[in-house]
Amino acid sequence: MVSRMKGIAVVGLIIMGLSAALPALARGEEEKAEEVSLPSTFVTEGATPATEVEGTFTMSKSRTERAYGFGFSSLQYAPVPSFGVKLAIPFAVRDPRDTEPTVAGFGDVSLMAKYAPLMLPKQQFALGGGLKLTFPTGSERRELGGTFAIAPFLAAGKGFGPFSLQADLFYSWQLNRGATIRAEEEGAESIRPEKEQGVTGNLTATYSPVERLGVILELNSVTVVKGEDPLKERVQLYLTPGVSVEPAKGWNLRGGIQLPVTSAKEFDYNLIIILTKGF
Repeated sequence: MVSRMKGIAVVGLIIMGLSAALPALARGEEEKAEEVSLPSTFVTEGATPATEVEGTFTMSKSRTERAYGFGFSSLQYAPVPSFGVKLAIPFAVRDPRDTEPTVAGFGDVSLMAKYAPLMLPKQQFALGGGLKLTFPTGSERRELGGTFAIAPFLAAGKGFGPFSLQADLFYSWQLNRGATIRAEEEGAESIRPEKEQGVTGNLTATYSPVERLGVILELNSVTVVKGEDPLKERVQLYLTPGVSVEPAKGWNLRGGIQLPVTSAKEFDYNLIIILTKGF
């Protein structure tokens, strides 16, 4: 019941936010949308659509394994300033600490549609939202994915001169059910996993003391509200400090390290390096 209420509340928040923003589109704000410029982030989803190619490398360590991630975290195309589609193609390597072999392969591919009906260039403010679909292209048996999920989201950003704040909120529903877990004891019934639901929220603060250089600090939260995850109903909080540089026009390189600040955590640290080329 609690998880269902949380889901309804998040969806309601998204609907209200988008409904309140629609009149601005009629007033012609879309014509000036390209003037809204917000800096790149690590985990937080930006409110404004863009046309870009983005490659990401991650390296994390947990109690059970080391994991490496490569791939295109964003193949994004925005035919108009207020709407865009985004494809993410991950590739992962898992190196367990026990005797199990190292495994590698493609993870779950995701496709996102993003719409930003409210963009105020003079105030450097943008409000957007959309829908993210995750497809079970990764191997569930090798723990590389296998989840089919849908996640509506809301994102916002505001610039204050050299400072900026950006935030997002996602609620994810798993649509497929995981493979049946066989009972260890003979005669006992097998377990059919519960479909997972979860809430993620992120907040990013960026300060650019000089042109083409930015200091980033993100707060990332993950809460599994339904499913078989051992961290179910425990809030995971991570702090991600980092820097961002623009070596050339249209290019952005940023690096940071994600560190847990709660006892509920999926990893001890996660190094993130992202290279983005905008068009």
